[in-house]
Amino acid sequence: MQLPSDCPLPLGTYESLPNAERDYRSGVHEGIDFICGEFGRDAVAALDGQVLIANQSYVDPKPSERKELLDIAAQVGHTPPWTLAMLFGRFVVIDHGSRPGVGHVVTIYAHLNEIDPAIVPGHHVATGDRIGEIGNAGTESAGTGEDRPQAIHLHWEIHIDDQFLGHGATGADTSAIYARLFGR
Repeated sequence: MQLPSDCPLPLGTYESLPNAERDYRSGVHEGIDFICGEFGRDAVAALDGQVLIANQSYVDPKPSERKELLDIAAQVGHTPPWTLAMLFGRFVVIDHGSRPGVGHVVTIYAHLNEIDPAIVPGHHVATGDRIGEIGNAGTESAGTGEDRPQAIHLHWEIHIDDQFLGHGATGADTSAIYARLFGR
């Protein structure tokens, strides 16, 4: 498996790994945040597969609209799927199929500044193909226009048989799982 970005792999930064608390949305983090700090970096396919979703038309909500959705998440005690889609910003979902000895693998690439025009539902991608430019779509700073370099990141998830990789693991165990995944 290839890293989906050349931005740093945050194995020692538990808040950037799966299972980190996300109190602002009453949930937990299900992916890795590759903090890039600058625009102009690409997200690439970690494995070959078929594009399921390419949310090209995303527009960041106004701060009041974002707050309203986050307030609903607080009221219901979890992050509803529509709120999560808003927080992903511009995103792509790729189905990598059933992998022998692993299970059915799906990855998500979120907070993209732009999606490559070739990336449309049904399109086949090869490992290393460009998905799009990493950005901050869906983040609070994108909605307010605030200049926060740490908001420019790739949120990347890998799901195996409908569970995010590392589900329920400790920070140290999650770090070890992803280190093995990427051969670190």
